[in-house]
Amino acid sequence: MQFSDLPPFIKVSPVFTPEEIQQLLTVNQLPDDDEIDAIRDEPEIFDLLNAFIGDDSSRQIHLQLYAQDLLKKNKVDQAWKVILL
Repeated sequence: MQFSDLPPFIKVSPVFTPEEIQQLLTVNQLPDDDEIDAIRDEPEIFDLLNAFIGDDSSRQIHLQLYAQDLLKKNKVDQAWKVILL
């Protein structure tokens, strides 16, 4: 994946470091909608999504922070699923 292929909100994210963005670029393809939807019911994800109902900005930041933790564990595919929720 190329930098130009990244969703715009990732390019300007205050959360991700340049190294983490490089890590995100290592995937060959993004997860599909079914893969993304499948993680919604995971307890931590479910709690994050419900904790910020009505506050999309805070929700996105907290999802990105969660994805950042996944990147630290080298779980790039899982991080993408969280980012794209």
